[in-house]
Amino acid sequence: MIEDFIELKKHYQRAAAEIPSDSFYHFTINHKFRHSVQVLQTGREIMNNTPELADISDEFRTYAERALLFHDIGRFHEAVCIYRDSLKNIDVAAGSNKYDHGFIGYDILKEIPRYNNLKLLLAIKYHGKMMEQVKASDLWQEAEKSADEQEIKQILYIVRDADKLANLIVHKTSNHLKEDSFYKQLSPKAKRAGISHAVMEQFENHKVVYFPTIYSYTDRVMMVLSWIFDFNFQYTRKQFLNAGYTDYLLNELILNGVAPNIVENISKTLCSFNA
Repeated sequence: MIEDFIELKKHYQRAAAEIPSDSFYHFTINHKFRHSVQVLQTGREIMNNTPELADISDEFRTYAERALLFHDIGRFHEAVCIYRDSLKNIDVAAGSNKYDHGFIGYDILKEIPRYNNLKLLLAIKYHGKMMEQVKASDLWQEAEKSADEQEIKQILYIVRDADKLANLIVHKTSNHLKEDSFYKQLSPKAKRAGISHAVMEQFENHKVVYFPTIYSYTDRVMMVLSWIFDFNFQYTRKQFLNAGYTDYLLNELILNGVAPNIVENISKTLCSFNA
């Protein structure tokens, strides 16, 4: 994978050359470079511990590993665009669709012959989208007509699961949820607010919380907890529940004033979903 790491590093270095080292956006691209490697490692663990992936071919593994490594390649150009906007006093809110790193990454890789394959491109473009959006896309329809349909979809699922698990590692070990741009943009009131009705309703219906419905920090924690409803492999769900991630997130709810009985019900929902 040497040429793949070189390709990723090239895009990181282009962004790093333009964004000052003391900028928040430089912190972002540094984090995303490390995150890309962590997602690759996590994806390998998923493939090695998932029975239905036990007999994958070398070609499948190659495309899966490339998709894992490149899933956020568009983040570097995205960060440059947002940084340039900031110089013009143009504010790009967290969660904005003005620059979509998945679509940017797709556009980058489809122009490189060795990466122009649906096994890679579907996962790059849609790893961070709600599955309802993915299934409504032209690429999903193209995948369903392909002789490689199963492999294309499995690679997408591996990337989606690995991306979430890798993010959980960072959230738990460095309290990253309070270091990102979303938290920094919250008003003092929103930082202290409880779980909103819309977010709780989505969670109780076993839906992944939709980012635009998030108002508070506790809503954001609930969104991360709701990832269990989007995991595709038993190994991933077990890691989520048994590696201390849920304990950390539930404790964050308690620390931010959510009533213990509500937190207990949330915990029961998580455990019952994995039963």
